[in-house]
Amino acid sequence: MKNKQQRLLKFILLLSFLGVLISGYLVKVHFSESNGLCDLGPVLSCTEVSRSQQAEIFGIPMAFIGLFGYVFLGMVSYGIYKKESLDRKHLFYNKIFYPKIFSSAGLLFFSAAALLFSVYLTYAEFFIIKALCLFCLFSQAVILGIAFFSYRHHLLERSIRRSFREEEDIRNERGSGLAKP
Repeated sequence: MKNKQQRLLKFILLLSFLGVLISGYLVKVHFSESNGLCDLGPVLSCTEVSRSQQAEIFGIPMAFIGLFGYVFLGMVSYGIYKKESLDRKHLFYNKIFYPKIFSSAGLLFFSAAALLFSVYLTYAEFFIIKALCLFCLFSQAVILGIAFFSYRHHLLERSIRRSFREEEDIRNERGSGLAKP
């Protein structure tokens, strides 16, 4: 099962990289004077969406927040992937902080939060801005994929822990003479 978990983490890392590319392009569109590649009309317009009031929060472009989010999710998935080989005396390792962030539960939490944020942005495109950005929709599909594979990874992790605990309980029962032969 560990191989399946590692494949899921690699796929999440790949999707995070794709999200970084998409968000990087959207940051460029946000700060550009020219129209974006996906301006196909008044309804399908990255430029219209990126220049709307909903394109920024506290002066920070949503695309930049997305860029940061994808980098963070990629780092978390890579951190989980490399967790076994991490030297516990490493400068950045903290016994309380690191295991909570770089865990299947942490990855699931952050990807679910990003998905909820993405759902709001999709709502804003459809009902407030009344224009759609194709790259934003691709980005939202990417975060949906990351959330889905994070959930799958978390389920596998729980399954492995549960079976490990059951095996340990059986060994303990046999050692104490409680188990039936």
